[in-house]
Amino acid sequence: MQFLTVGRDRLARELLRLSPISASDLAETLGISAVAVRKHLDDMLVKELVEAHEIAPFGPAKPKGRGRPAKVYSLTSRGRDFFENQYQSLAEDSVDYISKHFGTEAVKSFAKTRLRKLFAKQILKIEAENSTEKKVTILSDSLSADGFAATHDLGSGPSHTIQLCQHNCPIAHVAEKHPEFCEAELEIFNEILGVNVTRLSTIANGGNICTSLVSVVPKNAITSAKQHKEKI
Repeated sequence: MQFLTVGRDRLARELLRLSPISASDLAETLGISAVAVRKHLDDMLVKELVEAHEIAPFGPAKPKGRGRPAKVYSLTSRGRDFFENQYQSLAEDSVDYISKHFGTEAVKSFAKTRLRKLFAKQILKIEAENSTEKKVTILSDSLSADGFAATHDLGSGPSHTIQLCQHNCPIAHVAEKHPEFCEAELEIFNEILGVNVTRLSTIANGGNICTSLVSVVPKNAITSAKQHKEKI
């Protein structure tokens, strides 16, 4: 079923990266008229590629203005399936074979090896940074370049965390059957960032986006504080 024009493909990519988002904000981002955006969105709603919400179902809440709040839009899982996927070569039956003949630990080992290769060019840049936020920025940009449509936000309040979101998962269908891929990704995030990373939700497990909380407190600082507390 081919219907996405170049313009609509751009619109869908921005939805993937920025959703939930209003039609007017989407129009401003794309530099086209809100009328054109709404026409595309109406067509995509009929085809069940996007869904409209009165209140954002996920992501940071936006300040309320006067009057009735604008609807916000996000892609459905069906909508995600229409995107070209550079990971198509990673066939489900290949991973099934590894799992069946070598076990889940072999799947996880394969996943971690693949992720290290994916981030190989960025690891030195990340390690060279002292700021966790800058490390996360590099990681987020790298993820986006590889089709994960990542964004990050410095959390508010005393939580000392950065929220890292992946609005797309190119291997979601594989990860649904083999959660070792999500586990391996989380372990690699912990490893290359050098801080504690907690996973809140994943697309493979039914979430709208993959959301992780990245601590800005180094692991060695946490260990030192724990040891000091134990001595007391």
